[in-house]
Amino acid sequence: MKKFALICALSTTALLVGCGDSEEATNLPDNAPTEQNTMNQTSTVTETSDAPFNFTHFDLDIQYADDKSYEVSYENEASRAEAQIEDEVNKTKLEGNEATNKLVPIFESFTFDANTADDAVIDEVLQKFEQPDSFLEVEVEIKFSDGTVKEYRRVAQQ
Repeated sequence: MKKFALICALSTTALLVGCGDSEEATNLPDNAPTEQNTMNQTSTVTETSDAPFNFTHFDLDIQYADDKSYEVSYENEASRAEAQIEDEVNKTKLEGNEATNKLVPIFESFTFDANTADDAVIDEVLQKFEQPDSFLEVEVEIKFSDGTVKEYRRVAQQ
């Protein structure tokens, strides 16, 4: 009976591990900024001067006609990193390492920081993600390595 219980426990554990979070990314650059949550619920960021980009969280939501959207979600925390790209226009969805393979080169090419003008950030994000100007609305939220959270928004002129 003990063997049966042990086998059931091991099988359940293997099943749970095998069903891991598909958004989890493990292939980020070693020196990518990482948000560290401490016991008192404050956040500190671990980064090096040669970090490939200057943020720990990046969210992009572009709305197009016909209820189509292009969405990017990225966060790098001490315990795990997650990444996802959902492109309803081209009917594609990338998660985890597949998403970071596409995101890291884009993130590394960004030239903006927390002090860059809002319009310049939105323009650069649209250009680097190769998104058309036919959007209805663009929203970008970035948590920079220094802890600053910035939200950028543009609505198309009708």
